[in-house]
Amino acid sequence: MHCINFALALSAAALVSAAPTNVKQNPICNTPDKNRPGLTAGGPGGIYWMSNEPNGNFVFSANLDANGDMLFGDAVYAGGNGAHMGPDTSQPNPLQSQGSVKVVNDKLVVVNAGSDTASIFQIDFQNPAFIRMIGQPISTQGNFPVSSTIDTNTGNVCVLNAGQVNGVSCYSVDLRKGLVPIQNSVRSLNLNLKTPPENPDNTPSQILFSDDGKRLFASVKGSQGNTGFVAVWTVNADGSLSPDFTKNTPNGGANPASLTIVRGADALMNTDIGKGLNILDFGNGSTQAKTQDIQIGGSIHTAWGEFSDATKNYYITDSNTALYTEISIDPNNLQVKGVRQYPQKNGSFPIDQEVALINGKDTAYLLSPGSMTVQILSLVAPGNAQQRNDFDLAKAASGIGATLNPNNIQGINAFFTG
Repeated sequence: MHCINFALALSAAALVSAAPTNVKQNPICNTPDKNRPGLTAGGPGGIYWMSNEPNGNFVFSANLDANGDMLFGDAVYAGGNGAHMGPDTSQPNPLQSQGSVKVVNDKLVVVNAGSDTASIFQIDFQNPAFIRMIGQPISTQGNFPVSSTIDTNTGNVCVLNAGQVNGVSCYSVDLRKGLVPIQNSVRSLNLNLKTPPENPDNTPSQILFSDDGKRLFASVKGSQGNTGFVAVWTVNADGSLSPDFTKNTPNGGANPASLTIVRGADALMNTDIGKGLNILDFGNGSTQAKTQDIQIGGSIHTAWGEFSDATKNYYITDSNTALYTEISIDPNNLQVKGVRQYPQKNGSFPIDQEVALINGKDTAYLLSPGSMTVQILSLVAPGNAQQRNDFDLAKAASGIGATLNPNNIQGINAFFTG
């Protein structure tokens, strides 16, 4: 096992905390206020997160201006209900996943874990805070969906189910009907789970297409005495999947979480809860990987990972320590080096994250239910992430009478034009 040691950076600036609103919302009619800045400004990008409320899941949107700052736009009904796995539903991170909100090009997919459905939206290029549902929500052909992925080549969508009927299912996209099931694409992970799961043990974490769209990856957490794994299916030209998956068990890795493509290599960076991360080297189109495990000192819940096009480095969120960790991965030999750690406000509990490239500059957005903010950092250069003004989630929701509960919110992803 390789271990990264960091010299901790100075503590980040204090973040503004706000209590969540609990106003009853109408899940049928949503009339946007044209006077809100986020609905009039337009801009080079947009960012989206979801309420995941059990009585109505809403997609929240904001425009991103040229500096990457957020201007609140709207909250749109996702066509279903959210849910929370056990045992304690009063704690954040209800789906224990990455990819519950997924954007590729101008399409946005969200999962409705409490309704066993997924919904797809069209993003307005001129004003990204405007989103429009395409068709109707569709069954995920399983229970408790937690993550989705979109193939950049075909536009096909696959969803990861984490309940009693678990596994993956895939869909093509029709601009009128929405998500259309692909024949011979429902596959089981054969996990012994309930709906909702009683706890995070042995639950699926994330689903992801390979860059060429020819493989489909799904990570599965482990438990005490039961090591987690990364499943890999091959994807046929018609979108159907291989009958069985190849099981990849990381060395010493018990809790595989998020999946991030290693740029310039046929490999994955897989965050591993409580340890750090795994590197899975697939070589050249294989479904069986060589693995190496990397320990990050002080890790408690390292579960979300992203790549920065500007710095060419990778960033990992640890909710329990509120540390934001930057690493480099050499695409030639897959050697991992620690770059720097950036402490966030104690108790902010950063979970899902997104890195968006706006006008050649990368900005990181950390969904932080502990402080009810999106913590915003400018990724100025390798080893130089600078804290910026944070976005107040509760204030945005209360301004339109919407419910946004820190124990239920999940998922964040961005649309940007470059």
